[in-house]
Amino acid sequence: MTPPTAEQLVRNIEQLVALPDACIRLNELIEDPRSSVDDIARVIIQDADLAARLLRLANSAWYGQSGRIDTVSRAVTLLGTRELADLALVTASCDLFRGIPADLFDMARFWHYSVATGVIARNMARHAGVLQPERLFVIGVLHDLGRLVILQHLTTQAREILLLARGRHELLAQSEREVLGYDHAEIGFELVRRWGLPLSIQTCLRYHHQPLEALEYRLECAQLHIAQALAGDLLWGDNDPAVASRVDPAVWELSGLSPEHALAIRSDTGGQVMELFSLLMGQGRRAGAGSG
Repeated sequence: MTPPTAEQLVRNIEQLVALPDACIRLNELIEDPRSSVDDIARVIIQDADLAARLLRLANSAWYGQSGRIDTVSRAVTLLGTRELADLALVTASCDLFRGIPADLFDMARFWHYSVATGVIARNMARHAGVLQPERLFVIGVLHDLGRLVILQHLTTQAREILLLARGRHELLAQSEREVLGYDHAEIGFELVRRWGLPLSIQTCLRYHHQPLEALEYRLECAQLHIAQALAGDLLWGDNDPAVASRVDPAVWELSGLSPEHALAIRSDTGGQVMELFSLLMGQGRRAGAGSG
């Protein structure tokens, strides 16, 4: 049977991977100039788990706030409405994909890699003077959502893809194209497009393997491409500095960073990755939530 196109696949499962009402409402409020901090805080408070997780994130070393943030309203005021909505999106995405067989895929390892990509991308964006570097963290965490769609909704093809890749993370996208005719980047793009997320997120998810093909947000696409390569080597490789040489020199030039600088940034991310991985997965949750 011919697999559905990326657009057909996402359309068919749209109700199964819909964003929580809180995320949808937050994005609506942010676009509404009449909304207030209290309006946004009320939406977050209605979801107790989301509120608790956002407060833990707001009080983490990642944000480095000088005083204790003990209310959602204060978190919105200090971190900003767009920032809180993006964090809500990340935390919700971590909970969307359940039921993927543990013998097929290690979900804890997947989210560890995704968080590492986000941390590295955000830190590189800060060093390169990118506007809204926090958005790169969000994009980094979300960049491989299309892979989870394949694992959850195209299980037979997913097993074939994994066999073709032979356990090598860098061969997964190529194997997906051989089996499906497209890869997880196209699926991720279709998913976040249907979610109505900003064009910057849509574009980066679509072109994170081919940043030079992007017409917009090319700097962000380049930095995401480098970040996911460095994070992948960190988790599935041997932390080899030679990974930098496998990135196209034109992508390095576009990114505004040197390989040496990016590798130095990666070496300083370990503590941040572990802290954020723990916070995003939630206190008291099983490390592999979603894998059973």
